[in-house]
Amino acid sequence: MAEEFANKIKRLELENFTCFGKVAMDFSPGINVFIGENGTGKTHLLKVLYGLSSGADIKSTLLERVFKVFSDSELVKRGKYKSHIVLTYKNEIITNEIFEKPITGVLVAEPMAMYMNNNRLFVPTLELLSWFKGFIASYENRESYIDETYYYLAKAIDPLPLKSNALEEQKPLMLELEEAINAKVIRRGNDFFIAFIDENKEYPVQTVATGINKLAQLIYLIMNGSLTKDTILFWDEPEANLNPKYILVVSKFLQTLAKAGCQIFVATHDYLLPYDLSLSKEYQDVEGGAPDMKFFSLYKGENGTAVEEGATMSDLNHDPIHEGLSQHNNREDALFRKSLNPQA
Repeated sequence: MAEEFANKIKRLELENFTCFGKVAMDFSPGINVFIGENGTGKTHLLKVLYGLSSGADIKSTLLERVFKVFSDSELVKRGKYKSHIVLTYKNEIITNEIFEKPITGVLVAEPMAMYMNNNRLFVPTLELLSWFKGFIASYENRESYIDETYYYLAKAIDPLPLKSNALEEQKPLMLELEEAINAKVIRRGNDFFIAFIDENKEYPVQTVATGINKLAQLIYLIMNGSLTKDTILFWDEPEANLNPKYILVVSKFLQTLAKAGCQIFVATHDYLLPYDLSLSKEYQDVEGGAPDMKFFSLYKGENGTAVEEGATMSDLNHDPIHEGLSQHNNREDALFRKSLNPQA
């Protein structure tokens, strides 16, 4: 087990952090999926994991950059005076309190990030390829209320593609997505183009569907070495702007990444993505093996957001995704029955 978690995040404990009361999560070295209603803290989890694994000072990174707030009290649960965070990386917990005294609104975090993996990638909800040009300079030269995860993504996109020999190990990951969208990604200067193979024509990314650009963005991050088998990937709502057909592509791709060695954290509202991943886990003997994965349901408890975890989606007692689908199915059934007997 120790080897599985080399350069990976093993455990997170939160107490009085934003909407959370007191929770602890033990992660998979493969895929970790967060589900929950709006306002239960899924994106907050991704951001705190990403921020604490950055290797930088917690106050500047976690507060001002990732959450885009300028007072630690804004991240402390309402009515509480202190928030405590414990992140276990590999098998070590290194204690380092940031402030000497627990004053009102203090964030206490352990460990500090001297052991952290710098090969981290946060992919926010919106794709960035279509508005990449000029974004870095604009962000660095002006004050912006866009949280810094978009800036980090732009910095990850910025490097030019790897040379062919250096890209060899990455090619299987890249080809899987290229085949899915039947296109290649081309960069000229700071402009990106999508070349659809069956059309033999290039299109500026600004004219291409957002869903295609989301997958093209991943292709380019592989091409330039920002997304590798050693990356810890944080992806917020992969399903946004994607047709269900491509959700299944994302599910397959995440499994490919995890099998290659990535640790992945995903927050989603989608039905297909978590259930397709869970299906692969449940029937791994039939399909020829699935990567290790865990599912986490965030729900509103008496003292703030609580968390339950399971090896598959069927292990979760709190499942707002399935509840929403059941309500829809019940409504459809009721309407069908009423159509057969309008007088009833």
